[in-house]
Parts: sequence; C-alpha cells; structure tokens
Amino acid sequence: MRKPSMLMVCCALTLTLVGCTTSEQADPNEPIEQPTVSDTEKPAETPTDNETAPAEPAPEAEEPAETDKDEQPATEPEPPVEEEPVAEPSQPIELNGQANLELDALVLVNKQIALPSDYQPADLVPANIDFVDSATGERRMLRKEAARAIESLMKDAKAAGIDLKGTSAFRTYAYQVQLFNAYVARDGKEQAMKYSAPPGHSEHQTGLAIDVSSASVGYQLTQELEQTTEGKWLADNAHKYGFIVRYQRAYEAETGYMYEPWHLRYIGVDHATNVHKTNVPFERYLEQLMD
Repeated sequence: MRKPSMLMVCCALTLTLVGCTTSEQADPNEPIEQPTVSDTEKPAETPTDNETAPAEPAPEAEEPAETDKDEQPATEPEPPVEEEPVAEPSQPIELNGQANLELDALVLVNKQIALPSDYQPADLVPANIDFVDSATGERRMLRKEAARAIESLMKDAKAAGIDLKGTSAFRTYAYQVQLFNAYVARDGKEQAMKYSAPPGHSEHQTGLAIDVSSASVGYQLTQELEQTTEGKWLADNAHKYGFIVRYQRAYEAETGYMYEPWHLRYIGVDHATNVHKTNVPFERYLEQLMD
C-alpha cells in the first residue's frame, strides 16, 4: 500500500510542476502583442498620409501642364499688344483746323487752329493776384494749374521788388467777338489781326494765358514793357513758373502776331524751360516734340 502511494504522490507533483510552467509562459506573450499592435498603428498612419499626399499633387502637376498649353495659345495673339505703341503716336497738334484738347496744357491755338466756340475749361478758378481795376469777373480767372503758377510768380516778383499786375486772363468766345470787332472797327481788320485774335483763335479762351503789365508803363499793354526792369524780369524768369512770353519779336512772321512782352502762356515748367533754352516759337517746339 505504501509504494503505490509514493508513486501517486510523484505523479501528482509532476503534474503540478507542468501546470505552473505552462501558465508562466503564457503571461509574457500577452504584453509583447500590445506594443506590437500600437507600434504598427503609428507608422502605418504616416505612410498612409504620404501615399495620399503624392496621389493629390500628381493630378495637380498634370493640370498646370495642361493650363500652360491653354495659356500659350492665348499669349500668341499678343502681337496686337506690341502694336499698341503704334497707337501711341505723337499726338496730332490739330484735327481739321480744330485745337487738339487732349494736349491739355500744350494745346495749340493760333490763327490757323481754333477752339470750339462753346469751349470753356472746367477747372477755371480765380487767380489770387493783383489785377487792374478794369479786369473783372471771368477775366480774373485761369485754369487751376495756371492760376497757382501765376500766384507763385507774382509772389516772388513782389519779393524781388518787381511790381506787376494782371490785366486780362480768361476770355469767353463771346467776349472775344466783341473785343475783336471793336478793334476791327477802330483800326481795320488787317491791322487788328496783328495784335488781336479772331474769336475762337485766342489763347485767352484756353484759360492758360494772361496779360500782365507794370506801373512803370501805366499798366498798359505796350512793347515798352520790354525795356523796363519788370519786363526784363519776366523775360528771364517766367519759364521757372511754367510760362513763356508767347509772341517774340524774332518770330512775328511765324506766329502772325506782333511782339507782346506782356502776354504769358502757361505750358508747364519743364516745357517752358525747354522753350526758353531753345528760344523757338511754341509752334515749332510742338512740332519737334510731336515728331
């Protein structure tokens, strides 16, 4: 009875030991699976993003290629763009005998080129300078840019001891009709044409011209102004303010008018300076400028 008992005990012990070993080996396998699963999920997400990203640019890269092809044909008809400078030819000085108003401050008005009878600048303003008493209403007005320029000229002239006053600035077409007819009645048309413009042909209608004189000649419009200190100052300095002495003695045959040291025409500082340096009539300067 004792031997069988010992055998049974040994068998029981063996079975117990085998069972313990099996349970210990199963436990380490569970924690190993968890890190494997979590590590795999993280890297798997990155490739997924990377794969998706290249897949999106691919069509985008193809689209620009197609767009470029579409744009090239649109660029081919651009030769007209190169021809646009041709549409930028020098501005014509006149259009069928009418002044080209697109020239703005450089508009040319003379015996051959006229302004429309209803033309009146939209930006007329009073010139804040001293005028003779006979200059009233609109005849004290100029286009804004010219008004500011004559104000500056008069201010600096006064500071230099030069006494000047305006005698006539803007004139309407209707006023020029009355003025010219009065001169014709007094002196005859041929003589009047030497010092007065027919209606529509007066620079005063542009709002860019002003007559000035000095006390030394009784504020009269006379060629004697040329010999005065004031007249000499004007001849030497008017261009610095954008004005030219429009009708010079040397070019009476070209301009068609007698020498008028009192008649100032605004064309802007740069152009006035060039005219002063080259000493040519305004007509010739414009022709050279537009060539």
